[in-house]
Amino acid sequence: MEIPKFFFIFAIIITGSKMTLVVADSKPPHYSSLRLMAEDAIGDCYEDAARSVKVEITDEGFDELLKGSRDNLSRNAKCLRYCIMRKNGLLNELNSVDEEKIIQIFQIIHPQIEREKLLSVIRKCSEETEKQTDNCERAFLAAKCILLELKEDGVTDI
Repeated sequence: MEIPKFFFIFAIIITGSKMTLVVADSKPPHYSSLRLMAEDAIGDCYEDAARSVKVEITDEGFDELLKGSRDNLSRNAKCLRYCIMRKNGLLNELNSVDEEKIIQIFQIIHPQIEREKLLSVIRKCSEETEKQTDNCERAFLAAKCILLELKEDGVTDI
């Protein structure tokens, strides 16, 4: 059974949702499908606007995303998140958060979160992340900020 694309985008990129590993060295369900989606996302992804630093995928960076790491991510994990968010339209051509795309995904996965609350959080986080000029850091900060703000608003099941 193939994992739905929207689940991958949301679980790995937006929430950093933990895909618990039963044994430290084992692979989670759908590992191969998720890896292929990540590889597709980095196909034409560069860290910078000048397109001089190509994003590559490392096992360590990919595994950090799958394990749900939210803090202290490696540079590679942050850049993978950036590429996946870009590829799936969560960041626009200016690398700003696309409010509507993020809201659409949250409405599918977490319909209990009120649209206006989510919109307020996204806008607040957008203001913070716009200050960041590094694309990989920007994607990391956007996801981290959205989760933190929702948690502070009492949303605990993400």
